[in-house]
Amino acid sequence: MKKFPGLKILAILIISLFTAGCATDKPPTGGPPDKSALTVISSVPEPGATNIASGTIRLLFSHYVSRSELSKSLFFSPAIRDYEISIHGREASVRIYDPLKPDRTYTLTLQKSLKSFYGNTLERSWTLAFSTGPSINHGTIDGKVWSRLMAPASNITVMAFAPGPAYSPASAPDYITQTDGAGTFRFENIREGLYHIIAFNDKNSNLRLDPGKEEYGVTATPSIATGSTGVVLRLAPGDTSPTTLRSANPINNREIEITLSRPLPSRSFDLSALSIEDNADGTALPVLGYFTTSRAEEEATYYLLTGPMNPRSQYHIVFNPQKKLATPSELTILGNARPVEYPLLTLKILPPDKTVNALLDMIRPEAGPSIEMQFNIPVRESTIKPSVKLTSIRRDATEELLPFAISRSDSRTWSIRPVPGFTPGMDYRLTVKPHGIEALTGSKSKDTVIVSRFSAAGPDQYGEITGTGTASAATAVVEARRTGTTATYRSVVRPSLQGAFSFAFHSLPPGNYTVSGFIPSDATTAGPATEWHSGTAWPFTPSDPFMALTAIVRAGWKTENIRLDIPAAKPYPETKPASRPVKSKRTKH
Repeated sequence: MKKFPGLKILAILIISLFTAGCATDKPPTGGPPDKSALTVISSVPEPGATNIASGTIRLLFSHYVSRSELSKSLFFSPAIRDYEISIHGREASVRIYDPLKPDRTYTLTLQKSLKSFYGNTLERSWTLAFSTGPSINHGTIDGKVWSRLMAPASNITVMAFAPGPAYSPASAPDYITQTDGAGTFRFENIREGLYHIIAFNDKNSNLRLDPGKEEYGVTATPSIATGSTGVVLRLAPGDTSPTTLRSANPINNREIEITLSRPLPSRSFDLSALSIEDNADGTALPVLGYFTTSRAEEEATYYLLTGPMNPRSQYHIVFNPQKKLATPSELTILGNARPVEYPLLTLKILPPDKTVNALLDMIRPEAGPSIEMQFNIPVRESTIKPSVKLTSIRRDATEELLPFAISRSDSRTWSIRPVPGFTPGMDYRLTVKPHGIEALTGSKSKDTVIVSRFSAAGPDQYGEITGTGTASAATAVVEARRTGTTATYRSVVRPSLQGAFSFAFHSLPPGNYTVSGFIPSDATTAGPATEWHSGTAWPFTPSDPFMALTAIVRAGWKTENIRLDIPAAKPYPETKPASRPVKSKRTKH
């Protein structure tokens, strides 16, 4: 039988053409990656289109995206379950198989987490709204989400649920959006009505609130009406259960690295909550101290300094913070044979020697105005005080020996403050003899004296915040919180019969602040220690009403005209309140 080579060539051409015409998830190779933001260049149908009968949506992106990435970030409102995504170059096609309901507005939302092949992301979530009828929904709700530490919360998922017996935060929301870099969000083209609004940190990107695992915030009123503006939410820890052990790893024969289920303030870490025993004979392995590598205020990873471990033994670790766990968390590790030789004990003092106008509030904000001693290895607390001397130095060069208190951040980091407190503008000298301080590792230090002489900042190095506000309550709590810290200045105010109040915070270290106010659930017993109540997502209970804004404090200046109108626990107004300017002026001291 005669063979025709032309048939083979034809088959190769057909296969090549078929392959080239198929949808692909891969971008062409070659050339440097484009680092510009991912954008949606065009869509079919266009945003706001009406009388749409087609069940296919086409999106043209500025960069190549994969089918899997697009599938993870795409969300329909109302929910559409049956659809298929295909990719051809930078164009995506979403073919909908569920019948579209007549005279209904649909929205397709792309989450900000959508990434291109080269990691380009959207600057904000993107929404396409279209209608199968002659008109489209025009309902809107906008607002802002604040973090647990009162900073604008970006990349937070915000969901809107129509209230009803079927409501559950674990079910599919009616609408979804995300916050931008400033923490603001906006729902557009939603059906007119009332909604539960919930914000949460969607860590696993499943578009569902996982109760007990993810931070979330709810509004101060059960339902929010479309047209509402300035809606505020504050995130609260989703997991209120006691902290547990997640992992343990022996680093050497004296140190064990442990990881907890969530960050814990280092100052409140309790060594008595830990016990370690040799499984063979039940003898206790002493835990001498703890520390973190970053000396941070909160950490989930800690290092335990123990007695020497037997490399052939298994050790049983039990962790029960504050004795709250009915069943303590437990782990078993194998002893480590690696010996460790610790260095000489060294010390760093903050503020350093010869510092002028030291802002002692900013060294360790959660400890208040203080001097900090940073050792390179853990030390025994009982040996610190006899080796430390704190004196104040008057203008005539005479000195006064001061009594002082010591507090621990971890076994390497200690704060010192005079019992009467620091006097603004006064000179101080901290003298430390490290040779008298005992390292828990047995290490010694050089027989030297370390001195830090500094002047505490005077009144002109601090600023002020003053303002007015309104609250429909007998009592409200106003806070000024330095950004990124738990350092909080509080004032309890008593509004007039008309709801007006004023507030002032003096001697604030310069920096960025969030000024907020809330109406406590029990206003009759409110005081400086009263905490804001976060509410719950299920069953839905509103949070304490609050309002917040940001302000800048400058040395020697007064930031005034701060306006803090705390909304009542009722639906938000449908009109945006007029903004008021924040002014600063030079403060006279």
